[in-house]
Amino acid sequence: MKERRSKVDFDVIADRYDLWYESAEGAMYDHFEKKAISKFLPRNIQSMKLLEIGCGTGHWSQFFSEYGFEVTGVDVSERMIEIAQSKDVPNALFQIANGQSLPFGDGSFDVAAAITTLEFVDNAESVVQEMARCTRKSAGQLLIGVLNALAGFNRKRQQDPESLYAKARLFSPKQLKGLLDPCGQTNIITVAFVPRGKCLLPLSPLIDTVGRLLHLPYGVFVAAEVRL
Repeated sequence: MKERRSKVDFDVIADRYDLWYESAEGAMYDHFEKKAISKFLPRNIQSMKLLEIGCGTGHWSQFFSEYGFEVTGVDVSERMIEIAQSKDVPNALFQIANGQSLPFGDGSFDVAAAITTLEFVDNAESVVQEMARCTRKSAGQLLIGVLNALAGFNRKRQQDPESLYAKARLFSPKQLKGLLDPCGQTNIITVAFVPRGKCLLPLSPLIDTVGRLLHLPYGVFVAAEVRL
């Protein structure tokens, strides 16, 4: 019997996974998500090693590589890893591995990241513990990004039984903080307040700014850092 490693068989969708980022809507969400994660990135990253759990096709790996990290990306999907490797991301290595049992020694990395990954694993608590174990305890950092359970856009995604989101475990900002607090000092921001309808997309920067200034909890994306 094949080992169950994820709630979703990502091999099936791997070849069309990046199409979301090529759409106007997907590009807008991607912009806000990366802007949020950037707020938590260290200033001086010379020779810093980053472990990315659930790297998928290497979309976020490319972002971390361009920022200057030496990236090791892992995923349970063989096809996702094949696509990531085909991109020739600078200073990045990819391999198949289960986030609940990582093949790395304690404190092997300066930073461990999981972007829209915890929603799809069987045991998010176990993955976070493994991330913390593999990250050095002196100024080490975890970077987490999840889909917000409070966002109407995400709840609508889950209503489609054929969607990969139907099986996802979404987190509210409070739930994510509760998950991460045992590991260290946690900081959380909620972003990606994007209006529905393509004709309203140009208003997204303004609406997102207002949502963040008012600290509204309903943005589509929750970004978090944990200082170990």
